[in-house]
Amino acid sequence: MLGTGIVMHILQNSVFPTYSLCSEKELYFRFNEHVDLDMNKSTFSLRKKGKLITDTYFNSISVGKWKRHTNVCDLNLTIRLKGKVKITWFLHRAYFSGRILAENYISNNDFNDIVIPLSFWSDLEDGMLVFEVEALDDSEISDFYYWTNTEPTNNVKLGIVITHFNRQKYVLPALERLKSQLLDLPEFKDKVSLFVVDNSQNLPEIDNVTIIPNENLGGAGGFSRGLLNLKENTDCTHCLFMDDDASCEVDGIKRTIALLTFAKNKDLAIGGAMIREETMYLQYENGARFDGLLRPNKANLDLRKIENCLINEFEEKVDFCGWWYFAFPLSKVKHLAFPFFVRGDDIGFGLAHKFNIITLNGICSWQGDFALKHSPFTAYLDNRHQIMQHFHHCSQDGLRALILVTARMFMRNLLTYHYETAEAIIRSIEDATKGKQFWEANVDMAEKRKEISAIIKNEKPEDISLDLFAMAQAGNPNERKLIRLLRWSTLNGHLLPKLFFKRGYVWQDKGHSHLREIYRFKKVLYIHRPSNKGFVLEHNKKKFFMLLISYLKAIYQLSQNYSKLKNEYQSSYDELTSAEFWKKQFKQDK
Repeated sequence: MLGTGIVMHILQNSVFPTYSLCSEKELYFRFNEHVDLDMNKSTFSLRKKGKLITDTYFNSISVGKWKRHTNVCDLNLTIRLKGKVKITWFLHRAYFSGRILAENYISNNDFNDIVIPLSFWSDLEDGMLVFEVEALDDSEISDFYYWTNTEPTNNVKLGIVITHFNRQKYVLPALERLKSQLLDLPEFKDKVSLFVVDNSQNLPEIDNVTIIPNENLGGAGGFSRGLLNLKENTDCTHCLFMDDDASCEVDGIKRTIALLTFAKNKDLAIGGAMIREETMYLQYENGARFDGLLRPNKANLDLRKIENCLINEFEEKVDFCGWWYFAFPLSKVKHLAFPFFVRGDDIGFGLAHKFNIITLNGICSWQGDFALKHSPFTAYLDNRHQIMQHFHHCSQDGLRALILVTARMFMRNLLTYHYETAEAIIRSIEDATKGKQFWEANVDMAEKRKEISAIIKNEKPEDISLDLFAMAQAGNPNERKLIRLLRWSTLNGHLLPKLFFKRGYVWQDKGHSHLREIYRFKKVLYIHRPSNKGFVLEHNKKKFFMLLISYLKAIYQLSQNYSKLKNEYQSSYDELTSAEFWKKQFKQDK
C-alpha cells in the first residue's frame, strides 16, 4: 500500500543465485571487479566505480510480453539500497542498437526503499528492459522489485498440482521451499494452494499442503487426479502442473500469478522453459510444437548470453509445454489426460485443448538429461504415444506419415545395435494395434512394465571404468560420398562380412549416436559422460534381421487395421479422457 487509495501490485521480484538451486551468476546479474555478491545474504556491496546490471534471464523485464498480453499501463521500481549511485535504464532488442531511456541519481544514507516511477513505460512496445547501477561511492543493494498501480483484470487462484512416486528425498525439501517462499506468505494466502498426488502413498501429512493418496497410474493418472480435484473440490481458477522436485525459482510462480492476474485474455496459459540440470545455463526447449514429431522451440541456447535472452523474447507457436511447469485456466479444460501412464500425456493434453500458451524469461524448470533416462522402456512409451497422437490429432497426414514416424525411431536404434530398444518399439506398435481395449486394460502398466523389463539385458547403464573409456576409439565425423553410399547400401555394415570390421570399439554419447561413426565397428561403448554411466553393445546380424522382419510384420498389421483403428481411437477419445473413466481407475466410482 502506497498512501491513501494507491495499491501496489508486485509483478516481478529480484532473483539471486543460491547454493541450493542454481549458482550460475550470469543467469541473474552481471557485475565488474568492484562489486561483491554475498550469496548467503543475497546482497551486493559496490565500491566506487562498481557496476551491476540486470540484462539477464532472471532479472530483466520482457516488455513485449507484458505489453501484448496484459493491461499493465504503468511500471515502477522499488530498490533497497544505501549509498550514492547512478541508475541507467536501457532497452535491448534483437537486431537493434541498445537505447538509454533514463538516468536516476540517488544518494541514500540509510538502508531503505527508494521508489522510481518509470514514466517511459507507456512509450515502450517490445524488447528487454534492464537497469545498470554504477556506484559513485561505496554502496549496498539488497533487493528490488517491479510493481504497478494498474487494477488487476482477473481474480486468480492457482492450484499447484505435483505428482509424486517414491522420491521423498526430492519432494519433501521442495515442499518446504514452496511453503517458506510462497504458501506461508500472507500476500499469497488466498492466491495459491498446493496439492500433491502421492502415487506411492507414503508421504507424511504436511501443514498447508493437501496430500492426495492415489493408485500408481503414472503421470497421466496423477495429474488427472489432481486436475479433477481442482475442478470439483476447490475454487481455483487455474492449475499449475509441476515436477515433484519443484526445481524452479519460486519467483517464477509469482510471476505466473501476476501475468494471469493482469492478462487481457482469460484463456492465457503459461509454460516454463526446460533448462538442463547438468549445464544449468543451457535451454533444452522454450515450449514445443508437435506435427508427428516433437519440435523443441529455441533449443540449446546459452542463457548467460544477452543475445540468447533476446531470442527468447520472440514469440512463436507453442503446441504444448512439458508438465515440469505448465499453468493453464481450468475453464478451458474439456479432457483429462489420455491414459499413457507416462510420456506423451502433456503433448496430447496440449493438442486437444489448443491453449493460448506463452513463455517468459525467468519462468523455467531445471530437468535431468533425457539421454540418461533413455531406455527400451522409454522408447516403447515414446513410439506408442507418437502413434496415438497421430490417431487423435494428426490423422490427416495419413498412414504413410505414421509409418515414417515409427520407421525413423526403429531404424535409428536397429542400425546402432540397440536391439533391445528396437524390440520394445515393435511391442509398442503391436500394442497400439490392439485398439481401445488395450488402453482400458493397461492403465497402470503393471504387466507391461514387467514385460518390457524382461527384454532388457544389455542396455542397462552401469558405471564405466576409466580403462574401458580410455581404450575406446573416437568416431570419425568425416565421410566421403562413396563411403556413405556403401554404408547405406550395406545397412550400416549389417550386410558386410565380419572380416571388413575394425578392431577395438568406438565410443558414442548415450542417446546421440552417429551411424557413420560406428560403421564397421563390432562393439560400441555408449556413455553418458556427466554421470559416467553406460553400456557396451555389439553388432549382431541375426538379431538385426529377426527384428527387421518382426517390425515389418507389425507395420503390416497396423496398415491392415489403420482405418478401423482411426475410427475406434477417435470415437473413444472422449471416453478415455473423461472424469468417469478416470474415477474408475482412482476407485472413486463407488
